[in-house]
Amino acid sequence: MVAIHTNILKIKRGITEIEKTYALIRKLASINGSNISESLLDRVMYNVESLPPLGKEYWWFLFFGQERKQIMLLVFRKFGKKMIFNDREMLLKKMDVNEFQAITAGWIYDGEKMRDLGDANPIITVNPEEKTLVSRFSNRKMTLHGGFPNYGIKIEGIIDLRTTMGWFPENKCAHGVFIPPFGAGWVDIYSNVEGTVLGDEFRGNAHLQKVVGIMPYGPFHWGRVVFQKGSVASFFCLKTGRGSRRYFHRSMAFYDHEGRKTIRFENPELKIVKNEGKKLTWIIEGQDNEKKLRMVLEVYATKSFTMKGGGFQVYIEYAVTPKEFSLRTRDQVITLSDLGKGVGTFEDAYWSSI
Repeated sequence: MVAIHTNILKIKRGITEIEKTYALIRKLASINGSNISESLLDRVMYNVESLPPLGKEYWWFLFFGQERKQIMLLVFRKFGKKMIFNDREMLLKKMDVNEFQAITAGWIYDGEKMRDLGDANPIITVNPEEKTLVSRFSNRKMTLHGGFPNYGIKIEGIIDLRTTMGWFPENKCAHGVFIPPFGAGWVDIYSNVEGTVLGDEFRGNAHLQKVVGIMPYGPFHWGRVVFQKGSVASFFCLKTGRGSRRYFHRSMAFYDHEGRKTIRFENPELKIVKNEGKKLTWIIEGQDNEKKLRMVLEVYATKSFTMKGGGFQVYIEYAVTPKEFSLRTRDQVITLSDLGKGVGTFEDAYWSSI
């Protein structure tokens, strides 16, 4: 009887914790913009959520530097005891309230070549009071610490970066989609960054993201391009299938640094085409009433991640530079010559049932 009672209490506690995860997703979805408090931002960044079946949680950090330099870091966990990540079996285990075993992966493009940071399966510790997340990339200790807008990201021996307040009008945002029993909530932090990478000075922009989702894998496109003179273009869409041209939950935005304003496409008609010519390019076109945007992004480096377990997902990340850009609105025209050189990332993700 004691054992049965203990198991019932564990089940009730588990249900309560999962209800908190759903409540968090609903809260982030209700904000759906930049009106997120720093206390809620800390609660999302430095917390480990309880995940039901189809639950996923990850921290994703992207840094754009000069001369095509980029860095991507990922900490990923999902519901279940294990999964196959890049053809390697990884264990998934929640050790304590703020300690878990998960996956880390990442890469550095140093301006000339892609440097893979490897795939690891470390024990990760989060400390909400001290605002720290400690992990490992291969055999190197990785630490995230601090709060908005001043974070520090360090991988011993190769990366030592510090973020500061960026010039973007929306430096911190919360978003979410909730269609019971599915949903996802996430926070984005946009900032300036400086420090050292592989012994060289690094200066540019940072995009820190934390996502909590209860959903199956799915196909999508996402992209973000930062231009030399400070403007930023971004877009996102979910797809109905890998080769589908039907996009839903579409968004596109352009931050005009010179005009200090954001031009937002609320529900754009999108056309995204992969052009495998002499050099691989992605062509993105969006239209929303009188607003039209076109970008041609040339790929200079590629990195793929595969995930098997509860489905099969492939993420292909393309490091890109814009070769063409034009934005037309009712009262202005902006081209690449107005913006300067750019650097960005384009994601092509798709899923399978195997």
